[in-house]
Amino acid sequence: MPGFSCGRDQRAAPARTARTAEAFISKGGRIPPDAEGFVRYAQVIVSLRDRHAVEVLRVGFFQYRALPDGSLDREHFDGIMAVVPEAAFGWLQVSKPPPGVIGAEHRFAQRRLEHLSQWQPTKAEFVKLRELVNRKAGRAIMQPRGDLP
Repeated sequence: MPGFSCGRDQRAAPARTARTAEAFISKGGRIPPDAEGFVRYAQVIVSLRDRHAVEVLRVGFFQYRALPDGSLDREHFDGIMAVVPEAAFGWLQVSKPPPGVIGAEHRFAQRRLEHLSQWQPTKAEFVKLRELVNRKAGRAIMQPRGDLP
Protein backbone atom coordinates (compact mmCIF):
# COMPACT_ATOMS: atom_id res chain seq x y z
CA MET A 1 0.00 0.00 0.00
CA PRO A 2 2.16 2.88 -1.19
CA GLY A 3 1.53 6.49 -0.37
CA PHE A 4 3.17 9.81 -0.90
CA SER A 5 3.43 12.54 1.68
CA CYS A 6 3.81 16.14 0.69
CA GLY A 7 5.99 16.87 3.66
CA ARG A 8 5.78 17.45 7.34
CA ASP A 9 4.45 20.97 6.95
CA GLN A 10 1.73 19.92 4.53
CA ARG A 11 -1.17 17.51 4.74
CA ALA A 12 -0.24 13.91 3.86
CA ALA A 13 -1.87 12.78 0.63
CA PRO A 14 -1.96 9.01 0.02
CA ALA A 15 -1.29 7.98 -3.55
CA ARG A 16 -4.48 6.91 -5.25
CA THR A 17 -2.71 4.13 -7.13
CA ALA A 18 0.72 2.67 -7.63
CA ARG A 19 0.70 4.49 -10.97
CA THR A 20 1.34 7.76 -9.14
CA ALA A 21 4.63 6.45 -7.79
CA GLU A 22 5.60 4.92 -11.11
CA ALA A 23 4.78 8.10 -12.98
CA PHE A 24 6.85 10.23 -10.58
CA ILE A 25 9.90 7.97 -10.66
CA SER A 26 10.01 6.81 -14.25
CA LYS A 27 7.59 8.74 -16.44
CA GLY A 28 8.17 12.40 -15.61
CA GLY A 29 5.19 12.73 -13.26
CA ARG A 30 5.04 15.60 -10.78
CA ILE A 31 4.34 15.68 -7.06
CA PRO A 32 4.83 18.88 -5.03
CA PRO A 33 7.90 18.58 -2.77
CA ASP A 34 7.95 19.58 0.89
CA ALA A 35 9.81 22.63 2.19
CA GLU A 36 13.04 20.60 2.24
CA GLY A 37 12.65 19.65 -1.44
CA PHE A 38 11.67 16.02 -0.88
CA VAL A 39 8.75 13.78 -1.76
CA ARG A 40 8.47 11.21 0.98
CA TYR A 41 7.09 7.75 0.32
CA ALA A 42 5.79 5.19 2.80
CA GLN A 43 5.65 1.61 1.60
CA VAL A 44 3.71 -1.00 3.54
CA ILE A 45 3.98 -4.62 2.41
CA VAL A 46 1.22 -6.87 3.70
CA SER A 47 0.40 -10.56 3.62
CA LEU A 48 -2.92 -11.33 1.94
CA ARG A 49 -5.32 -14.17 2.65
CA ASP A 50 -8.40 -14.44 0.44
CA ARG A 51 -7.60 -10.96 -0.91
CA HIS A 52 -7.66 -9.42 2.58
CA ALA A 53 -4.65 -7.95 4.40
CA VAL A 54 -3.90 -10.08 7.44
CA GLU A 55 -0.41 -9.02 8.51
CA VAL A 56 2.12 -6.24 7.94
CA LEU A 57 5.36 -7.81 6.73
CA ARG A 58 7.50 -4.71 6.19
CA VAL A 59 7.25 -0.95 6.42
CA GLY A 60 9.71 1.33 4.63
CA PHE A 61 10.01 5.10 4.52
CA PHE A 62 11.75 6.48 1.45
CA GLN A 63 12.45 9.93 0.10
CA TYR A 64 13.24 11.35 -3.30
CA ARG A 65 14.51 14.84 -3.96
CA ALA A 66 12.20 16.79 -6.26
CA LEU A 67 12.75 19.92 -8.28
CA PRO A 68 10.60 22.99 -7.54
CA ASP A 69 8.24 22.03 -10.40
CA GLY A 70 7.54 18.69 -8.66
CA SER A 71 9.52 16.47 -11.02
CA LEU A 72 12.11 13.97 -9.80
CA ASP A 73 15.61 15.38 -9.33
CA ARG A 74 17.35 12.96 -11.71
CA GLU A 75 20.84 13.96 -10.59
CA HIS A 76 20.04 13.08 -6.97
CA PHE A 77 18.24 9.89 -8.05
CA ASP A 78 21.24 8.85 -10.16
CA GLY A 79 23.45 9.42 -7.10
CA ILE A 80 21.25 7.03 -5.11
CA MET A 81 21.32 4.43 -7.88
CA ALA A 82 25.12 4.68 -8.08
CA VAL A 83 25.40 3.60 -4.42
CA VAL A 84 22.98 0.65 -4.69
CA PRO A 85 25.34 -1.95 -6.23
CA GLU A 86 28.07 -1.41 -3.64
CA ALA A 87 25.55 -1.35 -0.79
CA ALA A 88 23.93 -4.55 -2.00
CA PHE A 89 26.92 -6.53 -3.29
CA GLY A 90 30.01 -4.79 -1.94
CA TRP A 91 30.76 -7.68 0.37
CA LEU A 92 31.49 -9.75 -2.79
CA GLN A 93 34.93 -8.23 -3.13
CA VAL A 94 36.92 -9.13 -6.22
CA SER A 95 40.18 -8.53 -4.44
CA LYS A 96 40.91 -8.95 -0.76
CA PRO A 97 42.11 -5.95 1.25
CA PRO A 98 45.69 -5.98 2.49
CA PRO A 99 46.39 -7.79 5.77
CA GLY A 100 45.19 -5.83 8.77
CA VAL A 101 42.56 -3.90 6.75
CA ILE A 102 38.91 -4.80 7.10
CA GLY A 103 36.90 -4.45 3.89
CA ALA A 104 34.00 -2.30 5.02
CA GLU A 105 33.31 -0.17 1.96
CA HIS A 106 29.93 -1.83 1.50
CA ARG A 107 28.90 -0.84 5.04
CA PHE A 108 29.69 2.79 4.31
CA ALA A 109 27.76 2.49 1.05
CA GLN A 110 24.77 1.06 2.94
CA ARG A 111 24.80 3.99 5.38
CA ARG A 112 25.09 6.47 2.50
CA LEU A 113 22.18 4.81 0.71
CA GLU A 114 20.05 4.97 3.87
CA HIS A 115 20.94 8.62 4.36
CA LEU A 116 20.09 9.52 0.76
CA SER A 117 16.93 7.50 0.30
CA GLN A 118 15.24 6.90 3.67
CA TRP A 119 13.53 9.13 6.21
CA GLN A 120 12.26 8.75 9.74
CA PRO A 121 8.60 9.77 10.12
CA THR A 122 7.40 11.72 13.10
CA LYS A 123 5.22 9.88 15.59
CA ALA A 124 2.16 11.74 14.24
CA GLU A 125 3.00 10.69 10.66
CA PHE A 126 3.41 7.07 11.73
CA VAL A 127 0.10 7.16 13.66
CA LYS A 128 -1.64 8.54 10.56
CA LEU A 129 -0.15 5.79 8.38
CA ARG A 130 -1.09 3.11 10.93
CA GLU A 131 -4.68 4.41 11.05
CA LEU A 132 -4.89 4.33 7.24
CA VAL A 133 -3.49 0.78 7.00
CA ASN A 134 -5.77 -0.52 9.74
CA ARG A 135 -8.81 1.21 8.22
CA LYS A 136 -8.05 -0.29 4.77
CA ALA A 137 -7.54 -3.74 6.36
CA GLY A 138 -10.76 -3.46 8.37
CA ARG A 139 -8.94 -4.36 11.58
CA ALA A 140 -5.71 -3.67 13.47
CA ILE A 141 -2.85 -5.28 11.53
CA MET A 142 -0.28 -2.52 12.01
CA GLN A 143 0.81 -2.05 15.60
CA PRO A 144 2.16 1.11 17.29
CA ARG A 145 5.91 1.67 17.23
CA GLY A 146 7.24 2.94 20.50
CA ASP A 147 10.73 3.72 19.16
CA LEU A 148 9.66 6.78 17.13
CA PRO A 149 10.35 10.31 18.37
